[in-house]
Amino acid sequence: MKKLLPPLTAKERSVLDFIESELTEKGISPSYQEICDHFGFASFNSVQNYLKQLSAKGYVEFPQNQKRAIHILHSAKDFHKNLEERLNAETDRNDSATTSIPFLGRVAAGSPIERVTDNEFIQVPSEYIKSPGQYFALKVEGDSMIDEGILDGDFLVVLSQKAARDGDLVVASIDQDSTVKRFFHKKASAGSGEKQIELRPANTKLKSMWYSPSAVEIKGLVKALFRKY
Repeated sequence: MKKLLPPLTAKERSVLDFIESELTEKGISPSYQEICDHFGFASFNSVQNYLKQLSAKGYVEFPQNQKRAIHILHSAKDFHKNLEERLNAETDRNDSATTSIPFLGRVAAGSPIERVTDNEFIQVPSEYIKSPGQYFALKVEGDSMIDEGILDGDFLVVLSQKAARDGDLVVASIDQDSTVKRFFHKKASAGSGEKQIELRPANTKLKSMWYSPSAVEIKGLVKALFRKY
């Protein structure tokens, strides 16, 4: 099997893309100062740290004493090509009906938490992909939805979608952090005026979270759940 390139964080990928674009346009790699200026880094140490990370993952090599001698071994796009080749090969060998979808990390069934994973995929039963659209998977952390059978460590299959109706089970982001809850658009109390978004847990020990509509971004609708043992 072809060796899989390590995944990159979003910032590592941005640095690699910038170096590659400078090499393509100018025929020479950017200096540490140019990388600092482009990303707003405070010092050359940040540049060196990212180059060391990219070097350790096999994407670049750079002589320590030459600041315009960064060599690209693999572009950021190579990871996806490499991954697709591996997944296609695995699909050819595997007759089971599964589909590969992006795995985007953890989602809170409690207080919102930050997405932590990038460039990963997970195999899910194809029967979970029942309608057209873009799907992704998340791993549940917390117990706020236990009354609906959603447990800590479960995996959710989510249909990417920006809108929701009352009662939908959604993945929503607040300040770039994500949570899974029941969605309702309603007045917070009888005397209140403007409607708010209620993100309702399924745990009698917890209370709903209320936000202004502008603070909540719907990421998708939960379509299926599965567990790994």
